[in-house]
Parts: sequence; C-alpha cells; structure tokens
Amino acid sequence: MEKLLKSMEDRIIAKLSTQLSANRAIIDRHEQTIQEVETTLNDMETRLTTLESTCSALTKENEALRRKTDDLENRSRRNNIRITGLPEKVEGLRPASFIEVFLKETFGATVEAFPTPPVVDRAHRIATPRKRQDDPPRPFIARMHHFQTKERILKLAREAGSLSFRGSEVHIYPDYSAEVSKKRAAYFTVKSQLRNAGFTYRMFFPAKLQVADKHGQKLTFSSPGEVSTFLAKF
Repeated sequence: MEKLLKSMEDRIIAKLSTQLSANRAIIDRHEQTIQEVETTLNDMETRLTTLESTCSALTKENEALRRKTDDLENRSRRNNIRITGLPEKVEGLRPASFIEVFLKETFGATVEAFPTPPVVDRAHRIATPRKRQDDPPRPFIARMHHFQTKERILKLAREAGSLSFRGSEVHIYPDYSAEVSKKRAAYFTVKSQLRNAGFTYRMFFPAKLQVADKHGQKLTFSSPGEVSTFLAKF
C-alpha cells in the first residue's frame, strides 16, 4: 500500500512539475512581451512629446507667417479704394479712365476737391462671378497713384455722408484684406448701438474702435465685446 501511494505521489509531483514548468515558460514569455510593449510605449511617448513640441512650434510659426502675410497684403492695398453700388459695365472698356470721370462727377473738378488731378494706376471689378442678373453689382477696386489722393477721396466721402453717381447710391471705403474686413465688420452691431446712444466713434487699423464718452474722454476698444460691456453701463 505504501509503495502504491508513493508511486501515485511521484506521478502527481512529476505532473505538477511539468505543468509548473510550462506555466513558468508562459509567464516568462508574457513578461518578455510586456517589457517589449513597455519599451514601445516609452518610445511612442517620447516621439509623441517631440511631435507635440514640433507641432506647437509650427503653429506659432504659422500664426506669425499668417500675420505677416496679412500685413503685407494690407500694405499692398494702401493706395486702393473700394467702391460699391456702381452699376455693372458702367466703367466700359477703360476702367482706370472711368474712375477719373467718376471722381469728377461725384466730388466735382474744383481745386478744393482735388488740388492736383487724381491719377489712377489701375481699376477693376472684383473677380467674383454674378450668379443672377439681379444680384448686386460687384465692388469696384481702384488703385490711386498717390496715397494722399486716396486719403483725400475717403475724407470727401465721409464729409458728404451719402454719395450718388448717375442715379445710383454708391459708397467708398478703404480696401482691406479679407481677414481685416471680417474683423471690422464684427463691429457693425455695436456701432449702430453707439450711434443710437449718441456716442461718436472712429475705427482705426486694423480693427480698433475709439469711442468718445459723455465727458469727451476717448476710449479704445479691441473687440466688439469690450464695446458691449462699455454700453452696458449706460
């Protein structure tokens, strides 16, 4: 009986030893796999950190380049005026010559209006196609040869308040990049509120609004939200 029990014990121990060895081998393989995964994850984390740092640097560089490009675009437009409301094809085949006629008919050819004859380098409609015949006429861009002439035109337009050309209401604005135009357009609602409240204001480049309060003090705002906060006090 003792021999039988001893034999059974030996077989059980041998079987358990075999199973333990197999389990040990499996555990060793899992440990090796886990180490490889940890090494890969550490490498990926290092690469991800480097990538985030590079992306952040590129984002800053791109923003700086975007601002520089926008600044260069606006500088290239410094002598431009933008005219809206001119009927399509009224300029004929010589748009630059037409602008000279337009300025004379709109502001007069007196010395007071233009001490020196305005010189137009070039003029054209913006390239946006009209989808329908009854769409508003496309804006007209004219580049004046002298910056002082452009400033004189804008001053005369502000003083006139409303302008018309051969029965059509027209408006003359400075010509800015799309980004600056978007920022300035964001003030449309608050400017209307300022007028209704009796405040006077001026817009400065690129998109800052100067408001004169009830005491004559001039305040400068960098966003429509700041203007809204100011108006909320009255």
